[in-house]
Amino acid sequence: MLNNLRKLFGVDESRPTVVRERQQEPLMRDALGQPRGSHSPVSPSVVGQTLVVTIIDPDLNAFKAADVNHAIREVFESERGVRNLVIDMENIKFLDSAGLNTFVDLVSMVRQRQGKIAVAAAGQQVEVLFKLTRLELIFKIRRTTLEALDAVEREG
Repeated sequence: MLNNLRKLFGVDESRPTVVRERQQEPLMRDALGQPRGSHSPVSPSVVGQTLVVTIIDPDLNAFKAADVNHAIREVFESERGVRNLVIDMENIKFLDSAGLNTFVDLVSMVRQRQGKIAVAAAGQQVEVLFKLTRLELIFKIRRTTLEALDAVEREG
């Protein structure tokens, strides 16, 4: 096959062919370590000992819950000085049981570091869902991200 390609491209077989590997461009990555340009379901930032995560998509359903959970876990585990978690839900318009399960699943991760977990800026429907399921006993629910940050930092 190589000889056929040489003939096709007119390469003289008597001369040695120099093959050079093409240099790959370094893959640019975002704060989550994902290839730049790929869509991350969360936007993280660290304030003191608290990871503040804003969920970007307005629907946190069964199709997206695993991705959100994985993204939050990945960032939390990579930040060694972080022990608290604030989940900014300002963008969330729809939340189903899989979405709720995502948050419940994160509680054990935060507790391993003796941290606190809070939910910020949840809409009225989302807040009612937390109350109906009695999750407000586990999660501190605050109106703003700053209030939630204050709640986990001071009380934590």
